[in-house]
Amino acid sequence: MLRALALSLLVLFQTAQTAPPSADAVKKAVDQIQGTWQIVTFNGQDAPAGVDVHLTFTGDKYEQWANGTVEERGTFKVNPATKPASIDLSIAEGSDAGKLQLGLYEINGETLSISFSAPGDPVRPKTPADGVINVVLKKGKS
Repeated sequence: MLRALALSLLVLFQTAQTAPPSADAVKKAVDQIQGTWQIVTFNGQDAPAGVDVHLTFTGDKYEQWANGTVEERGTFKVNPATKPASIDLSIAEGSDAGKLQLGLYEINGETLSISFSAPGDPVRPKTPADGVINVVLKKGKS
């Protein structure tokens, strides 16, 4: 009897961990990330003075800009049900076109922190410390 109860609890716990997010939760997460975000730090280093690098999220699309030039474009998906929340970039234009980039993200007020695996790496970082690309961004003007 106890064994059956333990097995049932394990199945419930695993189902809760892997259940897809609701459409409302995804919409709320996508709405939170919309707009232009200025890169403040990259892999723990402050962004160089005079360099304008930012990410813009519009609908399900993103663009990475550097000093007025688009360096990368594509689409993104978020999953707010994972802990930490996950983000996937499908890179359509740029030096990594055709690759998927998996990451984790957290929005805290006007700050967006993202940790990515390398483009094309099929393994998502398990924690922000596992990411090979770590950026902190501040909400800017859209």
